[in-house]
Amino acid sequence: MPDLPAIAQLLIVFSLIVAAAALKVHLGLAAALGGIALALWRGLGAAAIAGTAFGELLDPDTLLLLVLMTCIMAFSSAMKKSGAMDDFVEAVTEITPSRRIAIAIAPLLIGTLPMPGGAILSAPLVDAMDSERERGPGILACANYWFRHCFELSWPLYPSFILTVSLSGIPATKLIALNLYAPLSIFTLGLIFVMPRLAESERNAKSHNFSGKRFFRRLAAFLAGIAPLALVIGVYILFAILWSVVSPSIAMGDAAKSLMGRYAPIFAGLAAGVAHIAARGGGFKAFRGCVPASTLRLIATIAGIRVFSALIGQAGVAEQAARELTGAGIPTIAAAAIIPFVAGLVTGVGFGYVGLAFPIVLGLVAGGGPLSLEAAIVLAAAFGYAGMMLSPLHVCMVVSAEHFGAGLPAMYRRFALPLGIYVAISLAYVALLTAIGA
Repeated sequence: MPDLPAIAQLLIVFSLIVAAAALKVHLGLAAALGGIALALWRGLGAAAIAGTAFGELLDPDTLLLLVLMTCIMAFSSAMKKSGAMDDFVEAVTEITPSRRIAIAIAPLLIGTLPMPGGAILSAPLVDAMDSERERGPGILACANYWFRHCFELSWPLYPSFILTVSLSGIPATKLIALNLYAPLSIFTLGLIFVMPRLAESERNAKSHNFSGKRFFRRLAAFLAGIAPLALVIGVYILFAILWSVVSPSIAMGDAAKSLMGRYAPIFAGLAAGVAHIAARGGGFKAFRGCVPASTLRLIATIAGIRVFSALIGQAGVAEQAARELTGAGIPTIAAAAIIPFVAGLVTGVGFGYVGLAFPIVLGLVAGGGPLSLEAAIVLAAAFGYAGMMLSPLHVCMVVSAEHFGAGLPAMYRRFALPLGIYVAISLAYVALLTAIGA
């Protein structure tokens, strides 16, 4: 089997990881072992594998990510202990026409904050909105995961969006307009397939009257309820803007600047949220015991995923898969879809598939062909997004499954159909763009 194509090797290892997770093997362990197996299959020696694995675990980016995830979980726990979580739940529930919509809106709001593993912040909110588990853990986990990524392709704060603008040269406003179909489609499909109506205690017994003083009271309660998260998001955005302004004049290496740009704003936002919770009364008591064993298990899972990603990168699997596709005479349209899809599966993150696949896609369309630049980017983004959403390395899927006690197969069964429909919509949209010459 050593002469199997790189894509086949990837799919075999991914299948084994998912199967191991279904058998209750710790996902971090399964991912790390899968990475080692793939690296050995690709001919890497034991010394190279060990060096890559330990180098990844000690990399500042990995360490900051693990610290950030711990802080996010501690912040979520403190919100629950202090009563801020209940306030947020009540605020979102009051301002939306049904609890079903509220469950969708909570991760959607958190999704405007492009931070690694942000689904862990919305998971307790979704859980609290259905504390009696009228919906099963698989549905809640999938809802938290699905709605968290509605704005992935069109929100200008996402690293993947910024990188797409940089690589393609398409202005940010035009890229937002091009991809506006995506959040509308994803949200609608989520309501239909991921969060269908119940029979129906779901239609809140209370009637929502959105007129007059009652509406403004609800609006005021909503603003007060979302204050901790609004502070996190607001301070994050403010610091991100400030950093973009001052960073060019700071004498610092590019790698250090990149880390500062990615992590300093969100740490500042979390600090503001922590201060707000402490000011509610009781000081920092809500943060006692807020790093339980489940947090440590999650950190171990993320560490295993990072090791897997580093090993497949060292083995050059994705690059060879791309070369195999182009060398086999695959049509441009198919290559522009398959390469980002594979990259999304491999990396599990948006900026991963953009950074790995988009330069190849841009090279494919540079010499002309049936696809315009804009149509190619829309197509590549849609398939890269689909691959990312299916990837068992996607941290948001992992933390959603861990929080709700749902297995990855249960989540796949819930969102596979709407994701497939979204891909079909994207193909029709690309065909329309091509027909009108956009």
